[in-house]
Amino acid sequence: MGNLDKLFIPFPQLHNKDNWYGWTHPRMGFFNSDDIVPDVNFGQGFLVANEVTTMDIPHIHDGACNFFVFTGAELDKLFEAEFEVTMLLGDSGVSMEAYKITTPSIVCIPPGVFHCPIYYKKVVRGVNTMMMYTGYDSGRVYPRVDEEGKEEWVYEKDNWKKPCIKDPEKDCTYCGLCFTDANSTPEKVAEYMAPFLKNAATTTKYKDCIKELRKDYHKISDAVISPRAVFKGKVDMEKTGLQYSFNIITKPCTLGDEEPFSNGQIAEFLWFSGADTVEPWSSFDAELEVLLGPDPEHLTAITVKEPGVVAVPPGTWRGPITVKKAGKPILFIPYYTQDSPRYKITQKIADDGKKVLVFDDETTIKEPTAGDELYLQIKR
Repeated sequence: MGNLDKLFIPFPQLHNKDNWYGWTHPRMGFFNSDDIVPDVNFGQGFLVANEVTTMDIPHIHDGACNFFVFTGAELDKLFEAEFEVTMLLGDSGVSMEAYKITTPSIVCIPPGVFHCPIYYKKVVRGVNTMMMYTGYDSGRVYPRVDEEGKEEWVYEKDNWKKPCIKDPEKDCTYCGLCFTDANSTPEKVAEYMAPFLKNAATTTKYKDCIKELRKDYHKISDAVISPRAVFKGKVDMEKTGLQYSFNIITKPCTLGDEEPFSNGQIAEFLWFSGADTVEPWSSFDAELEVLLGPDPEHLTAITVKEPGVVAVPPGTWRGPITVKKAGKPILFIPYYTQDSPRYKITQKIADDGKKVLVFDDETTIKEPTAGDELYLQIKR
């Protein structure tokens, strides 16, 4: 399998929005590449508003399904947070539908649907926005008016490299010094949003693109706060395959199946950070172990002592997650980005002492051939 240590990716402390008004910094983000898990296009990050502010301008994504998850900043108090966000989305950048969000929710924006600006209207300590892209092209397309007053369309992928206004020898990093107002106020933000809200469409065509995160009163472990928040893809929102849950771990424990298993054709991403998204690094005081390997007999412990993602490629075997230290609440989010059904393969020892591969604990193949192994990998 190569170097398993490369499958733990510490979160970089991103500073490209340090000068943006109304946002905490540094921020967290993770973008998968073929060097980590091949053929899985996936990116996500936390962007936390700490003032009344807005995000972005009207645009579409030409080939990617774009998700926004809105929560309060303190994820160990997920269902207690007070906030208000206005989400704009629709068929036209001039007149979009406006939806008020006041509870932990996910917004799915299909390719070609206009969205933004997002209006963070009520901010107590912070409003966390988790942005996710799943698809093969996350390029942005947005309209603008040219010098002759005509509308033109800009494909950002062709124009993403632009010189820094402050230093033309460098590329723009969207630091915010030249296009955000460091002295903004809630009143200025409301004034900016007024035309969008005045022209908002009265249709509700995209109401089903917004869903509250489900409360899951689980029995996983008393070390994990109950209820947790879950999103189960197509079960919760038609035509989506993304699956994940917010798990807040409060004390040492062991999570997951005791026996090693494989998720077959599904890539798995295990996110660990502090539960305080305003300070996800300083609020992380933990040590965890995740067992990974090419087969059940050859598992290696990956140790997590800082916020980051453990990437589990398809076909990899994984053991339980052992939480050795939990000085502060730990955020643990397991992600499954594909719309293929998940299943598990486990290995057991039969009565005659032979190794047995068990598919979903239902179909047993006692003497797997190479063809059987392939069958287990591709069977839905």
